[in-house]
Amino acid sequence: MTKVIEITDQNFEEEVLGSDVPTEVDFWAPWCGPCHMVSPIYDKLSEEYGDFKFCKIDVDQNPQTARQYNIVSIPMQMFFANGEKVDEILGAVPEHMIRSKVEEIRQRFPSDEKGMLKVILDSWIAQNRKHGEKFEKWKEKAGNPTVDSMYGPVLAAVKQAEEANEKLSKAVSELGDT
Repeated sequence: MTKVIEITDQNFEEEVLGSDVPTEVDFWAPWCGPCHMVSPIYDKLSEEYGDFKFCKIDVDQNPQTARQYNIVSIPMQMFFANGEKVDEILGAVPEHMIRSKVEEIRQRFPSDEKGMLKVILDSWIAQNRKHGEKFEKWKEKAGNPTVDSMYGPVLAAVKQAEEANEKLSKAVSELGDT
């Protein structure tokens, strides 16, 4: 079982930005009533999700990090993945809303090897498709680029890229089946 980790200005980068799993940071203060209302929710979720890190940082004791992330209202929950802020929740919200956000982030930023690979390949395939569409528009404007010999290597490489994209799509599909 994990628990909520109390962090500071000194270890924020290591614990949050350097984390290998998605991480929630609860920006709070001891005098904040709403902060005390949501704290037990994060305690509970930290025990349920082993592939997600839950942290809290006292904004009064750690003003540097609070300033860095422009914390002007608390409770503020910020979510981080791969060293970047990816989402946030402001205020004391019900457990189902917090749980929903955690689930969404777990889907977008899986921490298991297979899930991470699937996300990377899905992104790669999507980018290749966008570039393929742009290339097709270019071909239309260029008229008939096949008659110009300087475009031969480019056209051949694009065809290979399209074939590779098809293979990647098949591999992602097979990843989802296992």
